[in-house]
Amino acid sequence: MQSKLQSLIARYQEGERTFHGLDLSGCDLSHLQLAGIDLSYSILRNASLVGTDLAWAILRDVNLTNADLTKAHLHRANLRRANLTKTVLQQADLRAADLSGATIVNTVFTESNLWGVVAPDGIH
Repeated sequence: MQSKLQSLIARYQEGERTFHGLDLSGCDLSHLQLAGIDLSYSILRNASLVGTDLAWAILRDVNLTNADLTKAHLHRANLRRANLTKTVLQQADLRAADLSGATIVNTVFTESNLWGVVAPDGIH
């Protein structure tokens, strides 16, 4: 799993942004700069993304069950149809993020910035 993560980081640093369908379950991606990354259809169950920069990221249909995104930067991120069951988004920046169709069950949004978020039911 570590080599897969190292490969992703190296390819991202070289300018690649599209990484569909990866299984990064349990990986530690904390404090990485991944703005604009496209991880659509990936599995990030139990992953740690504490303080990670995911501004403008495309996270459509991503499974983030039990993931920790405390203090993550998700400004304008696309989280359409993402599974956020038991995901911790405490003190996260979700300004103008799109959560349309997302599964939000026992998700923690304590002290998060939710200004302009598009909610699963379409309410802004």
